[in-house]
Amino acid sequence: MPNKTFQTNDAVEEQGSDFNYREILDAVILHWHWFAISIVGCLFIAFLYLRYKAPVYSTGAEVLIKEEDPYKSRMQGSALADFSQLGILTNSNGFDNEVEILSSKTLARRAVTNLKLYVRYAFDGTVRDEELYRTSPILADMSSVDLDTLSMPVFLEIKPLQEGGYHIEGEALEERFEADVKTLPVRVKTLSGWVSLRPNPDPTCVFDDRALRIYIYRPTIMAEAFLEATSIEPISKMTTIARITKNDTQRQRAEDYMNELIRVYNEDANEVKNEVALKTEAFVNKRIKIIDAELGTTESDLEMYKKKNQLVDLMSDAEAAYKGIENYQTQQIELQTQMLLVKSLKEYVENPTNYMEVIPANLGLTDQGLNSIIAEYNAKVVDRKRLLKTAPESSPVVVSATNAIASLYPGIRHSLSTVYDNLRVQKRNVDEQYDLFVGRLSNAPTQERVLSDIGRQQSVKAALYQILLQKREENAISLASTVDKAQVIDAPESTIRPISPKKKLVALIALVMGVAIPAGLIYVLNLLRYRIEGRNDIEKLTDLAVLSDIFVAGELKDGKRAIVVRENTNDIMEETFRSLRTNLGFVMKKSEKVLLCTSVISGEGKTFVSTNLAMSMALMGRKVLVVGLDIRKPRLAKLFGLVTGHHGLTTYLAGEDSSDEFLREQVFNSGMHANLDVLPAGLIPPNPGELITSERLDDAFARFREWYDMVIVDTPPVGLVSDTLLLGRLADATLIVCRCDYSLKRNFNIVNTIHQEGKLPKMNLVLNGVDLQQRKYGYYYGYGNYGRYGRYGSYGSYGGYGNYGGYGKETHTGKSKSRHGSSRYLREDHFDDKD
Repeated sequence: MPNKTFQTNDAVEEQGSDFNYREILDAVILHWHWFAISIVGCLFIAFLYLRYKAPVYSTGAEVLIKEEDPYKSRMQGSALADFSQLGILTNSNGFDNEVEILSSKTLARRAVTNLKLYVRYAFDGTVRDEELYRTSPILADMSSVDLDTLSMPVFLEIKPLQEGGYHIEGEALEERFEADVKTLPVRVKTLSGWVSLRPNPDPTCVFDDRALRIYIYRPTIMAEAFLEATSIEPISKMTTIARITKNDTQRQRAEDYMNELIRVYNEDANEVKNEVALKTEAFVNKRIKIIDAELGTTESDLEMYKKKNQLVDLMSDAEAAYKGIENYQTQQIELQTQMLLVKSLKEYVENPTNYMEVIPANLGLTDQGLNSIIAEYNAKVVDRKRLLKTAPESSPVVVSATNAIASLYPGIRHSLSTVYDNLRVQKRNVDEQYDLFVGRLSNAPTQERVLSDIGRQQSVKAALYQILLQKREENAISLASTVDKAQVIDAPESTIRPISPKKKLVALIALVMGVAIPAGLIYVLNLLRYRIEGRNDIEKLTDLAVLSDIFVAGELKDGKRAIVVRENTNDIMEETFRSLRTNLGFVMKKSEKVLLCTSVISGEGKTFVSTNLAMSMALMGRKVLVVGLDIRKPRLAKLFGLVTGHHGLTTYLAGEDSSDEFLREQVFNSGMHANLDVLPAGLIPPNPGELITSERLDDAFARFREWYDMVIVDTPPVGLVSDTLLLGRLADATLIVCRCDYSLKRNFNIVNTIHQEGKLPKMNLVLNGVDLQQRKYGYYYGYGNYGRYGRYGSYGSYGGYGNYGGYGKETHTGKSKSRHGSSRYLREDHFDDKD
């Protein structure tokens, strides 16, 4: 049978995707108090969080990282601009290295150590401690050796004493300590080392009535914490300007840290930048000292020679010869000076201790090729030293720099040798020319030649001495004119308003959580449900149509609990069964008169539905018979208050009389309405299965079709015994009764199997026990202006089911005596046994 649902006045099914939204809305309405409590609770927690959470501020600064060779950078930038815009290349080279250095743990640790940020101060608070920066009345510190070996923070709590002094207690390496001191400064011994305490020199920093808490951390740990809260990024790909941002609860602390970080960065960069100049200064000073001593020796020799030979003035021979000598002598001086410089550099380079060190530059060498390769070598050495400050020698970047330097080193040595050899060749040529002119003075006195030699040596050393003095002054000027590598463009400045916590965001999250928590709880509870709780569950479990929803009957008098449809009433139960009666008319044709009413298990209300449906049909003037074919556990007679004696269906089936009179003797008027008759099951037979399959039962139902407009058969549960399946041959349609909060979802496998195999005719469902007061998991039922109706109790939960299938335990909530013993609707003397 196709999936078909009937629209009633009290339940309208929504189709399509809107159904899910309606189900969600119903769940929210049903559990509105859950959502209200959750939202209020989450908002209250958010209020407490905002009340006691320390505000976090953002501090920012911008610095320009200056490049070593701006002209080279501009040329590269111009050549690669198009590629950079296309994203093929970026301005990474030196600037990225500087950003990494600025972000290094080494610089952060130096900044933290210089500012003593590894010590935290706070006044004791009820919920949250009040952190102090620069305002602590007492300052604490430890030696650098102890700080570097701290494995756990050192904690101190200091309270001023009324009689003067301070009470100190704390913990170090999980061991408590305490002491009383009268004055400060003082040193406190702990397992982690000595802690020095001194008063804050600022007179405005004083104690209040709260204790002062001091936490001393390892500087490396605090440096890592500061690095995590700090970000350094370029403002664009085409500039060397970096944006430094730090988040902190103390604005002044963040500004101080950023200023100190920039300062130590410049200090480190200047130290590396000046290393070449410092090496050159040491080399020049050493050479000046040596040349000064040699020059003094030459002057002494000249003085001694003149005294020995009693010379007062020099004689000159031919003017032309002397000028030639003077010219080549000048060249000899220049060449010898260059050879001495090259030789000194060669000795410096070949010294193993100077390997991977900068080579003195700007000494006056005339060979530009040698000057160029020395400058390139020094630049790479400086870069390697800077990298070593933030990376180990095994780092790929450092290894690459080392290999580059090593590849240049042999070239420098070769260039020095080549230049020196060239100078020797030039000097040999000059010496030959010089000797030629000297030969012209062969007749000059020997003394003049000696004086000339001494004078030449003196001139060479004096010229070299002057060069070295000039280079020393130039180097000193270079050191004095060193500028910082990082230029502050925007000084560190903190935001006025905190960036965290964000009140609107926290409130929004609290609101979302307030909705999500009950929604998740409802979802989990919905997943854990194993009983049906509404029509939605049924539609997910089977394709059978639900003809009607039977609501829980309300506040009925004892004895009338099961029959809720009565004459001259118009309540919700009357309308409910009227709706079922109407929908049943769409299922059964006019010629179809026999309706089976069953359920899967006992207690789902099949007898309640069958009897009240019969009463509803009788009220519309139809002649109705209710047949109790639950002969294993008969109940109809007790339900209607009938005293049947030995009369009943089993009496007819077990007998031999097939007359109409004998069959009519087994039928009783219900006492509820003239059009409603009842055929009780009668005595419980020993062979119910054989009686149900007998031809006398078929013959009896054939006559019932002639006598009545509708025959409603109350059958055993289809999931417990097979009797109902055997009765399918007699019926035209079948009602399967299921009950809210009672019927198991897995039982619909039985219903679907019976439906697929066609064992019962025209199977349809009736949802029983719908409670208007307890709407669960989004199931919402309303009915006009009837309001809310209470339960009708535990109808249908009529105890065990004989000895079949182990259903011997009663499951109803009321007492059987109050339902079936003294609560009869009609007394015994209201019936005539002959009717």
